[in-house]
Amino acid sequence: MRYLIVFLLPVLLVAGCGQKLETTKYFYSPTWLKDGRVIFVGLSETATKDMLGSQLGSTVTEYVTTIYPSGTGEGSSLFETTNNTPQDMTCSPTIEAHYAAYMDELRNGLFGKIVIRNVTTTLQTGLGRAELNFSPGIKSFDWTSGGRELVYCTTQEIRLVAVDGTNDRLVTPESNLEFVSWKYGGRIAFTTSGEGTTRVLSVIYPNGLNRTTLAAGLSVQYPQISAANTNEVYGILSGAYVKVDVNTSTTTKIVASGFTGNLPRLSPAADKIVYDKAGEASGVYVLDVATGTETAIK
Repeated sequence: MRYLIVFLLPVLLVAGCGQKLETTKYFYSPTWLKDGRVIFVGLSETATKDMLGSQLGSTVTEYVTTIYPSGTGEGSSLFETTNNTPQDMTCSPTIEAHYAAYMDELRNGLFGKIVIRNVTTTLQTGLGRAELNFSPGIKSFDWTSGGRELVYCTTQEIRLVAVDGTNDRLVTPESNLEFVSWKYGGRIAFTTSGEGTTRVLSVIYPNGLNRTTLAAGLSVQYPQISAANTNEVYGILSGAYVKVDVNTSTTTKIVASGFTGNLPRLSPAADKIVYDKAGEASGVYVLDVATGTETAIK
């Protein structure tokens, strides 16, 4: 989902008699490329204001770019997304080419489209851009471990589909689906919501068999399967960021207590988490899994 990350830059260039320009920048929706770089959405808004501070007009540019998790080496704009904000961006786990995919066209809590973009900065081959349309819409999606299909969920079904839109097929019918993820290993992770605020985490094979369901006290929000050990799932649980072993049904590590990040994404090496924050602590952050150290990188 989109979160506005605000940095106000006092640009006092005179645009006219008594006028000045102010630029505000926003950063959101960070995730990982396979090579370990962070890819995220940036937005720059330049407002023209009169001498009393009243806004006379503004221009907005939204774009996608990359940066290293150290906070260095920010790249140039890969493509513009002005008026089509990428939602819940996620990248292919294969290295054949760098592909980013995101949802668009939010209507009544469901997204009507997945957009797939080739974000390779060298000579591109193969797919350049594709769009998959859904009616009435979907809640969540991710790449499969092979990188040639997507797994997605509506509120009632988990399904698989090829990146060209073919071979759309059912994995399992469910109720009150919230989130789905995969990328690594042989199982799909997903959450459903029960009565009140109860959340249930399950993993299942893509043929719909051998489902494992965890107790509510172990069911993390925004589950991310570890590439280092695909029996381990990371996510938010009771305000902390934790690691859960789905085979033994145990919490094996508390990475960070008092976690306040939005839609945290686990790195391909399973050693870092990237996320954004809103409010006074706004920015793009990286959390070290081993030490629990949080660093603002943007």
